[in-house]
Amino acid sequence: MSPETLAQVMDVHEALEPFGGYTEWWNGPTQIKFAQHVVALGKPLREVTIGELQDIAEAVAAEMKDYFYQRIYP
Repeated sequence: MSPETLAQVMDVHEALEPFGGYTEWWNGPTQIKFAQHVVALGKPLREVTIGELQDIAEAVAAEMKDYFYQRIYP
């Protein structure tokens, strides 16, 4: 993981700490994907809504389900 990606993940994680249910028990690839989706919104973290975070969390969960399924059942 690049230093820039790690910094991005940590920034998002810190900003979402009050919403721990979205990041609790997530692994590195899932947190990175979540951060990428948040950044893709193109607005400051302070302007991201709870609804947007929920939508992103659902989308990431679906994407990562396929990601991990392919590794378990090649």
